[in-house]
Amino acid sequence: MLDTVLKPKWGLIDLIIVYIATVLLTLLGTRIIAAYIVDSMTLFFTAAIIQFFINIGLVFLVIIYIRKSRLADLGLKKASAHDLFFYGLIGGTLLMIFMILMGIPISRLQPDVQPQVFEQMLRSVGQNWQFFVLLFLGVVTAPIAEELFYRGMLYPVFRGYLGPWWGSAVAGIIFGLAHWDLWRTIPLAIGGAVLCYMYEKTGNIWVTMLAHGTWNGLMSLMVYFNFFV
Repeated sequence: MLDTVLKPKWGLIDLIIVYIATVLLTLLGTRIIAAYIVDSMTLFFTAAIIQFFINIGLVFLVIIYIRKSRLADLGLKKASAHDLFFYGLIGGTLLMIFMILMGIPISRLQPDVQPQVFEQMLRSVGQNWQFFVLLFLGVVTAPIAEELFYRGMLYPVFRGYLGPWWGSAVAGIIFGLAHWDLWRTIPLAIGGAVLCYMYEKTGNIWVTMLAHGTWNGLMSLMVYFNFFV
């Protein structure tokens, strides 16, 4: 469980700087490599890896080197087998089921809603290796980067201002909005808030990474095999 008097050494300005710098540097890097890569799938892979390293690098730069915090302050510490299984695997599976159920009314209200870019890539896979690379991005790189920023870095700031419940709600809303998907903002926000709850209960970012990776991985398999999605 997180420290009840947790007050991170970083603040809102740090969050804004890391987020904006990640977006701008990723756009710049993608624009540069786009001049050399014409295949959309390869460009997507490369851009995702660029964003991953930029995001991770900026989080550690600000939190560890500038704000002089510890890895444990980001939730990077040993997790118990119980938490990994119960919150990580089971929690991630329940999140996936929740997202499928939330997708039903969305598809009814807006049958022409555009799939997210990642889903488009999954549906356009032409070779097995492409699917496995996409699965790696969804199960490993995206959860690591997003959990370090949204749960490890962003949530403690709003928790410090608003407390655990409202902090989770606000952090979840920001997580939902950050996906730039109007119709899926609410379910993504709820999913983000639940991940904050998991972090609050366990105090461990590895647990939420596992839950996030399980959620993404199961959804990826269902999309790729056209199972209920």
